[in-house]
Amino acid sequence: MDKIFKYIAVTAVLGAAVLSSSCRREDFPERFGEKWQGNVPVTVTPYLVNDPDWQPTKAASDIPDIDTEDLKTGGFGVYAYYTGEHDFSSIHYTDPAYDSATGEKDYGIVFLNRHFYYDTAWKHEGNTEFWPSSASDKLSFFAYAPYDFWNDKIDTTGTVPTIKYDDYVAQNLSVSELEGQKDLLWGTNTSGLTHKNVGQNSYDPVGTVDMHFRHALAKVGFSVRGSLSGETRTFLSAGSTTTTNGSAGDPAPTTDDAVTSVDDPQISTSISALSNNWTYDSSSRDYYRDYRCTQTWTQRESFIQEQHRTNTESRTATYSTEGKRYLIEKVSFKGFNKTGTLALDNASAYSPSWEDVTTFSGADPEYVLDDSNVLTQSLRYVSASTVESNYSLYTGVTEDPTDLMGGYFLYAIPKNPDTAADRIKVNLKYHLLNVQGTINGGESRTTDQMRTRNVERTLTKTRTATRRRWRYGTSGGSTTTPSSESDFTFTEVWNNISGTWGAWTYGTYSGWTDHLIGEWILSNPTLSSATVNYNDDNSPSLSGEIVTPFLGGRAYTINLILAGDKIELDVVPRPWELEETLFDYTSNINDVLQGLTYDSAYIDYADASGNVYINNRMGKFYFRLGTGKYIAWQASLVGDAAFGFTDENGNFLLDGNGNRVTSIRHGIDPAVTNYIYVKAVNSSSTVTSRAKLRIYYIDSNNEVTAALNLVTLQGVNEWTIVQNAN
Repeated sequence: MDKIFKYIAVTAVLGAAVLSSSCRREDFPERFGEKWQGNVPVTVTPYLVNDPDWQPTKAASDIPDIDTEDLKTGGFGVYAYYTGEHDFSSIHYTDPAYDSATGEKDYGIVFLNRHFYYDTAWKHEGNTEFWPSSASDKLSFFAYAPYDFWNDKIDTTGTVPTIKYDDYVAQNLSVSELEGQKDLLWGTNTSGLTHKNVGQNSYDPVGTVDMHFRHALAKVGFSVRGSLSGETRTFLSAGSTTTTNGSAGDPAPTTDDAVTSVDDPQISTSISALSNNWTYDSSSRDYYRDYRCTQTWTQRESFIQEQHRTNTESRTATYSTEGKRYLIEKVSFKGFNKTGTLALDNASAYSPSWEDVTTFSGADPEYVLDDSNVLTQSLRYVSASTVESNYSLYTGVTEDPTDLMGGYFLYAIPKNPDTAADRIKVNLKYHLLNVQGTINGGESRTTDQMRTRNVERTLTKTRTATRRRWRYGTSGGSTTTPSSESDFTFTEVWNNISGTWGAWTYGTYSGWTDHLIGEWILSNPTLSSATVNYNDDNSPSLSGEIVTPFLGGRAYTINLILAGDKIELDVVPRPWELEETLFDYTSNINDVLQGLTYDSAYIDYADASGNVYINNRMGKFYFRLGTGKYIAWQASLVGDAAFGFTDENGNFLLDGNGNRVTSIRHGIDPAVTNYIYVKAVNSSSTVTSRAKLRIYYIDSNNEVTAALNLVTLQGVNEWTIVQNAN
């Protein structure tokens, strides 16, 4: 199983607010003076979005993040203020008919915590309200969600509406309390700021306010890991060895194909007299003696002869294990904020504005995870007897991160620990358990044994020549005794002389040499006599501090890293709705018939970091998927809003409200090649724009998983679309 990240997209247009009936436009001149003559209704379209750096996603079902359905169920509240030609400064005006500070009737309240709710369509309570007709007249909007929970916590006595947040999660955390947490959202425009000092012509469609709801709290999770592995010792009893010959008898070569070496030819020479006496020749009346020269030509061939046999070893194995497991008794977190007020008018883009923040107070101002609540069972220490009787349930701290709270998170007021006194402090109490037991079984391995010897044979060829020597030299013969082959004349050449190969001559074997072809393998191991030794004094505590800021709208994982007798803390920011899950890539994932590829006619170039440059043109990408677990795919542009999906002619794809879509989806058909077209909104932008092109798989339950195996460009998992500054 490979570990991957699962994202479930939830960014959705929830529909324009359908205004309730009973329009009372005739009341407006009385309330706001003669300047109010508009006939365009004020409508609000809600969006559920995330921090601008992250793709909006949906959480696991056991985590109470607000999703589209939750927003429909709880609704949202809206404040809207009319300030005439003046910019919004405060909400000191409470009488919609008259402003006591200015004595004018051009200030007033349009929406006073107006409840927007969903009933087959978006509606709001109360009468329909209209925009002022003058282009110079202004409205300012503030919104929050969900309405059904935060409605009674609104304060409008200050300069802007605020929401009181009081952490209602008990310090000793439990599942029910974590599931009972409430997500807090506030509304902004697309730039992450409040809709202030706007007119009806500021929006398209005219008069429709796009309210983008963002998370105001930080979401914090906890995990633990460490390099605290156990030890193992092995004891082996005597075993046995059996040998099987690989070949019977001594093998003999049959052809010259087996030859591995041929020596250079060797020539030897011998000279001898045919008779020891002188012979008289009557015709010449002289004496002579004949001599013969014999030459022998030899050549040797040889090769190495191998003989194999199999050696199987077996032995009885008794493993005595001594392991160590680290189990956690309690983890506590101190220093989170307890209460605070969220101002619905934030000064920094995308950043919630928190005021009057206070820390926890009381005898034990900590969040506590212990054996009685959500602490993950595989890590949880209860008692020595409980661990011993249920030992298979406990893995303890391993090198892989383990979630401390089993998929749950803690919602917290954003915190920026500038001083040591303001930092979050972590304390962990753990136990070291020594585990003993035995594993009985048999082991075996197979060894290939080989021995070698040299085998050779010789080819011999012989030729002769004779000479006659006269004693007195009067008949033309040599008067000297021949002493070398140069004194003889041979008429034959070696190539014409037939020779005979001798029989193969066998050397001696050099002895058996082992070549291991199998490791020791323990068969049918069984665990017996398992015991747990626990020392009651062995319960040390480790402490550490977190200096990383926790920002609103972001999620964080606090990694507790155990290393011997110390603890390290590593805080990792991540997308708000990121779920880590297991996925089997080998059994049911759809076949990738054509990996995600870009059309080079549309792309300037791609670099080794996975950046694909589409400068001033449309980007064209395509891929094809086969059958498998998933029934559809989805493409999303993550990050910069400067890009949009288009059709093949370069026309931006729009939703029902005329907004550019950020995701496209299509069913999987092995016979169809899927095309994706991407274009920069402004091809003459003065800044470089980037967005990830992320592809997801979608199953029959509408669960979405990032398709990390689809992209192979430059070894990266996702491509980044880039439009250079022009």
